[in-house]
Amino acid sequence: MKLFWAFARQAFHSTAIYRFDFWLRILGNFVWVFSAYWLWRVLYTQRPGAFGVSLSQMVTYAGISAVMFIVMRPSTAVGYLIASKVKSGEIVMDILKPLDFQLHTLARSLGEVLFISFTMGMPTLLIGMLFMDVMLPPSLGYALLFLLSLSLGVGVSFSLNYLLGLLAVFTIDIRNISWAYSAVVRFFSGSDLPLWLLPLVLGQIAAVLPFRCIFSIPLMIYIGRLSAAEIGAALALQVGWLAALALVGRLVWGLAYRRLTVQGG
Repeated sequence: MKLFWAFARQAFHSTAIYRFDFWLRILGNFVWVFSAYWLWRVLYTQRPGAFGVSLSQMVTYAGISAVMFIVMRPSTAVGYLIASKVKSGEIVMDILKPLDFQLHTLARSLGEVLFISFTMGMPTLLIGMLFMDVMLPPSLGYALLFLLSLSLGVGVSFSLNYLLGLLAVFTIDIRNISWAYSAVVRFFSGSDLPLWLLPLVLGQIAAVLPFRCIFSIPLMIYIGRLSAAEIGAALALQVGWLAALALVGRLVWGLAYRRLTVQGG
């Protein structure tokens, strides 16, 4: 565990080095939240009762989704990180180290998540609350459940992108796969559009995929759209998907490791 947190701290400090990139991201985050805010305000002036929640809830959903996208960024970059290591041959050095590759990668991702949460996520959230009517959760209990659900969502996001990165061992170039994957995740996770607004068939498809565990479930908890019983079931679903994906990640890494060994990696 000490080694895990050591890698997390290293990633935290490494991410803090690029200050110019940091300020560009802050500006981009502000533009993103501002755009989402005005988009929903305009839509609600046309059909105020068509979206199933109040304008304040929808604006909050959009604002918190933007913050979550910022926080999730390191976990979504894991696939590219692993793919670049495979392509450059750097992954051989990771194999030679007496480390668990999956936990090592998770530690680096967690360090970056923590850094971005405090330095980019929190300022963006504050801007949204001060200038764009983003609300706090209905109660302290909902806030704590949201943080728990968000943590599970980060875990699910990492696990999916870890599997995506491991595909590079078998295909070398995952760019086309990654682009298609990112589009599917954004649509079926509820990050851009709440899943309850999808047509029935698409909603049923989204219900059986793990992607809603990343955005939709935490966001619906935050705005108070789920009851206590529904929250319990939603958290159980997140835990189930996280455990299943972590196990699949172990199995796929075993196959990837043997392939790299056979190839002389």
